[in-house]
Amino acid sequence: MTDGKLQRKYKAKEVCDLLEISKKTLFTLEDRGLIPAVPRDWRGWREYDKSHLDAIRKYQKSKVTGAAKTN
Repeated sequence: MTDGKLQRKYKAKEVCDLLEISKKTLFTLEDRGLIPAVPRDWRGWREYDKSHLDAIRKYQKSKVTGAAKTN
């Protein structure tokens, strides 16, 4: 929560649709530590928020410019 407001939560499919990436790519970014750790709900489903979307966009932008971190 920021400034007393609830942040919108996104499911993996929503993130993939918004950013035009596959679930495999999304989960790979998480596994490699290229985006912040993603909390899960009571079912174990990932719950992304704006900070995750921003991190993915930043990664995409750095990949385009050739400055992406690789393992």
